[in-house]
Amino acid sequence: MKKQQGSKLIKREKLTALAFVSPLIIGFVVFTLVCMVISFAYSFTNFNPISGRMKFEWFARYAELFTHPTYKKAFLDSIANTLFLLLTTPLCITVSILIAALMNSKKFRGKTVFRVILYLPAVTSVVAVNYIWRYMFEENYGLINAFFHTHIPWLTDNMLVKVAMIIKNVWSGIGVQVILFMAGMQNISDEFYEAAELDGAGPVYKFFRITLPLVTPVLFYSIITGLIGGFQIFADVELFAGGQYGSRTIVHFIRNYGIGQNLYGLASAASFLLAAVIMIITALQFKFNKWVEYTD
Repeated sequence: MKKQQGSKLIKREKLTALAFVSPLIIGFVVFTLVCMVISFAYSFTNFNPISGRMKFEWFARYAELFTHPTYKKAFLDSIANTLFLLLTTPLCITVSILIAALMNSKKFRGKTVFRVILYLPAVTSVVAVNYIWRYMFEENYGLINAFFHTHIPWLTDNMLVKVAMIIKNVWSGIGVQVILFMAGMQNISDEFYEAAELDGAGPVYKFFRITLPLVTPVLFYSIITGLIGGFQIFADVELFAGGQYGSRTIVHFIRNYGIGQNLYGLASAASFLLAAVIMIITALQFKFNKWVEYTD
């Protein structure tokens, strides 16, 4: 009797748990999984929702991305722009580690205040951040050019617009990264530093031989999430750069030719190529993560 009651209780608990998570599961299946399957099917067609045209053409859309006289240049340039903008990840991580190490010092005062200030960009509206920085980089009346008494065309030059986007993204990204690295550094036992000090180790030696190796799990996480996010930049292109050609990324290409020009087959093909690249890079990072030092 007790076994039957226990079995019914466990079954009831499982059904209750399933009821709580079912909205998320249903949402994922309907709005993500089904859409992915449909988009994958579209990538093998010339689907156009306006004309109602849809013909199965195998890998023609994938080939067009690299051979079509119109799409080829736009797609390859978007790849080059995206790869250049990925410099944001190592720069943001480097600056964040240095700030975290400085704030983690026992001599540093006002840690709580600086944490709040650094974290503010993470909780600020993306639209607001982009428009504020756009105003700051504006050529004629922007704060940056006014401060340095220059007329640098940050937002109209194909190269400089990418540099401006990197500066903005490093500023907006260091808040979260600093908090993560500080949490990792505070988990390092003082015994390591005390033993190093007995051997006459200085701050630089302790940073590179103790601090940096022991925060590699956080570093590994930051690299993965940073690269995944870097490959999916879109809001910056529209809001900050105003769609300037030198800022157009792969995701902007997908949106422009998919929704903008109703070439859903071409956009779907570009989407799955991007997804494949992200998955391969992420898998390689997990494959070659022997440099990450995990401690109990």
